Amino acid sequence: MSKTSPTPAPGSPEPPLGGRLDSWKEIAAYLKREVRTAQRWEKNEGLPVRRHQHDKLSTVFAYKSEIDAWWHERQPRLEKEIEPPDGDDSTGSFVQTSAEKKDAALEELPPLPAINPLRTALALIVLLSVVWGAAYLYKKYIFGSHPISSRTRLVVLPFRNLSSDPAQDVFCQGLTQAMTTQLGRLDPEHLGIIAATTADKIKDRPVDEIGSELGVNYVLEGSVSRSTNQVRIDAQLILVSDQTLKRAITFTRDLGDLLSLQNEIAQTIASDIRLTLSPAEKERLEADARVAPEAYEAYLHGLVAWNKRSPQGLAKSIEYFNTAIEKSPKYSLAYAGLADAYSILSAVPTAAISPLVAMPKAKKAAAEAVRLDPSSAEAHAALALVRQSYDWDWGGAEQEYERAFAINPSYGSARQWHSLLLMARGRNKEALEEIERARTLDPLSPVIPASRIQAFYFSRQYDRAIEECRKAIEVEPDFLTVHYHLGQSLLAKGQFQEAIVELKKAEALVGGPTPVLTMALGHAYGVSGDRAAALKSLAELNAMGARGYVPALFVSAIYTGIGDRDRAMQWLQKAYDERTEYLIFLNVEPMADPLRFDPRFNDLLRRVGLL
Repeated sequence: MSKTSPTPAPGSPEPPLGGRLDSWKEIAAYLKREVRTAQRWEKNEGLPVRRHQHDKLSTVFAYKSEIDAWWHERQPRLEKEIEPPDGDDSTGSFVQTSAEKKDAALEELPPLPAINPLRTALALIVLLSVVWGAAYLYKKYIFGSHPISSRTRLVVLPFRNLSSDPAQDVFCQGLTQAMTTQLGRLDPEHLGIIAATTADKIKDRPVDEIGSELGVNYVLEGSVSRSTNQVRIDAQLILVSDQTLKRAITFTRDLGDLLSLQNEIAQTIASDIRLTLSPAEKERLEADARVAPEAYEAYLHGLVAWNKRSPQGLAKSIEYFNTAIEKSPKYSLAYAGLADAYSILSAVPTAAISPLVAMPKAKKAAAEAVRLDPSSAEAHAALALVRQSYDWDWGGAEQEYERAFAINPSYGSARQWHSLLLMARGRNKEALEEIERARTLDPLSPVIPASRIQAFYFSRQYDRAIEECRKAIEVEPDFLTVHYHLGQSLLAKGQFQEAIVELKKAEALVGGPTPVLTMALGHAYGVSGDRAAALKSLAELNAMGARGYVPALFVSAIYTGIGDRDRAMQWLQKAYDERTEYLIFLNVEPMADPLRFDPRFNDLLRRVGLL
């Protein structure tokens, strides 16, 4: 290692004149380390950081001369701490030469070393993660306490985009999500991975707070710099208990080898923690490695768009997944993503496309995903959702969920979808248990607490549902779905005006009427006795139907609210003809209670398979 003092990172702004560094960012850049590392060195190694009045972290500063003296004193120990294994010098030294700075620049990334550093580092990462730690009692989040888990838990924080192109943020998000999924299926019995959606919400918090909130043993964080043909990733593994850096490493790779690298990491990790990959798993990894780079990048963009769960995001994800399939026609994950996007796009409350249009495409894509990769949890979960939402094949859906969970028990979306199936079948206790499993994987997801509220609503525990809604709104006042569920629960209790107020709040949050909220308000007006307002909502629904798809089920709900049972049943039959996904909840939905003594309603339940 060079004996010179630290120099600024390539491409970073020069610190202010006078040798003073005026923020954690400048201090970290001078040290050529992440901000968290500089903060940790201040705490554990006496890094000379000064503070202005009131001792606020936002007003830290330091002098280069003091840092230089500190570094010369501690260089041997710190150099040993970050020295890469097996003689690999790809991480570079604390202080870089001019040539090394040039290599670090994005446009002149260094060539791939003979020994893959990321492969070695991440193998050690999970090897360390598998050491059994004490169980954690998780903090409360909206509804109760986290359960105690004996598994080692890891969260992968979103990789930061260090390139000058903001458009690469999406690439980094998708790469983080894909890496999280890949690690999650390695050894699910002993290693639990927090979902990417939760990781994104907590990414800017201190490590100790992340550990307390999520009950994780390790935090993996990193940054990505990308050029046209190469990617550079700096990764750090932090032990939460004492916030020490267990491993830091830098690697570069050709962009076309990124998916191959991801799979090599999985195999190396499995070997180091003494797992035995089955022939089918090895074959799957080899097949993934043959995916075209353009297909993999399109898939990453599709993942990010899909996770927005908005009609626009889902439609965009379909474009990306189709592009991935066009570039690599045997890409199972792209088919699974396509199936999920079509399924959710046609389901209530999104309901942007008729199920008769969307679901045959979803079914075809899901079947192809399973055919191409029978060992894919995503493929089996996609097929389960189709069988649940469109085929109304409860046994077939259960089998596919079981296959998905056997492959990857950490797949939170599948847990949440399965809970909906259990609710529809009246197995409420099992549904709540499944939601709890999903919550341990994705504790900050907004979808999961909404599912829990829905379970209480379907089981007629309205007071409990209202209580959960109010807790959730305290945490996130603009929680649209919770305002909707609160309105529905208040309505079911007979608190009509309070229900209407909540539903109008939900409408205001989205900036105006939507089909599902117009339906809910129209039903509430009808139940409360305001027939004129209910009929006005009905007219608004008809106008929306002239511009795009509106489920017949919504019209039936308003007629049910005003007590017109014949028209309600006529439109309910149309909903059956449309194969509307929400019919699976017909046997537990309180809005349908006025129709339960009609023989036509019970006949419909039998045809859906609910009786």
